[in-house]
Amino acid sequence: MRRAEHDERPAEDEAAPAPIVWSQLAQDTAITLWPAFLAAAVATMFFFAFFDPTVFGEGAVPPRWLTHRMAGYAVGFFFFWAICTLSSALTLYMVRSARQQGGGRARLDERTREAP
Repeated sequence: MRRAEHDERPAEDEAAPAPIVWSQLAQDTAITLWPAFLAAAVATMFFFAFFDPTVFGEGAVPPRWLTHRMAGYAVGFFFFWAICTLSSALTLYMVRSARQQGGGRARLDERTREAP
């Protein structure tokens, strides 16, 4: 009985491609920017569901490039992305510094044992 095509395994002589290995900096960048991007997208949707970017310029003369609604959405998104990136970077820093100092779960367990 012949196996289905999706069940066939590659022949032994075919070399599987080597996995991609990311540097620590690339991993940290991805860990910081991707969740910040997703959070900024959600924050932008919620914020601009209630506020119109063209109303912010009332009573003042905004720059010409900011008079369009889409420019306001873009500026708002990049503002939220910057704030969320700072939050993600701070979280990454605190997690890494806790590991370097020997903190984390083991340290928490020691504190709970000492409590009466």
